[in-house]
Amino acid sequence: MIRALRRRLHGDDDGMTLIELVVAMGVFALLLTLVVSMFVSTARAFSDERGAVDNSRLASTSMNEVTRIVRAGTEIPVWGSAENDPVFVSAGAEQLTLNAFIDAGTSDDPPPVRVRFARNGQNELTETRWSAYHDHTTYWKFQTTSTYARLIARSLLPPDPAAPLFRYYDADGTELVPPRGGSLSVSQIRNIASVQITMQVQGDGSGRVDPVEIRNMVGLPNLGVARVEVH
Repeated sequence: MIRALRRRLHGDDDGMTLIELVVAMGVFALLLTLVVSMFVSTARAFSDERGAVDNSRLASTSMNEVTRIVRAGTEIPVWGSAENDPVFVSAGAEQLTLNAFIDAGTSDDPPPVRVRFARNGQNELTETRWSAYHDHTTYWKFQTTSTYARLIARSLLPPDPAAPLFRYYDADGTELVPPRGGSLSVSQIRNIASVQITMQVQGDGSGRVDPVEIRNMVGLPNLGVARVEVH
């Protein structure tokens, strides 16, 4: 009896068999795979969510800036002329230039500013400004050299004729279509009552996050047109 017990205890000290070791390794590998898979899935979901948030932030920030300037667009009186210069200097599908009164602060005689928004070759939206100076005491003219320039949006989707950056409408809601790569004529520019702005942004290069599109119809309150119905 004692000899049998000794043999049993001695056998328990032999450790794991090869089969038991292989099974244990397989279970460990399975658990490790599950843990790694959960970690990768969580990290990817977090990355995708951050990409979507970044796209939305880029689109909304640039939209707010363009909307603010367009809404401040105004005609500029001209010395010796009964007709003012129109709000827009040029109006194309992927760029526009306009005159506006912005950031006036508390000045009694705030100057206007000329602003151009344009898509560059890297599908970035740029903002360029020209300062104004007095002409004939109370009138204004603009500098020929820009005084300010910056990028306001990166990672725009490539140009799409069906969804250009800028679309223009008259007071009846009729679209004014600029020629490809060009601007509306002066007579068409004088009829612009609203601008539809479309921001399409894709800053995520993974291909898993959908681009963000924001579209806004902006009237010209300084011309008495705050909203235009588009048919």
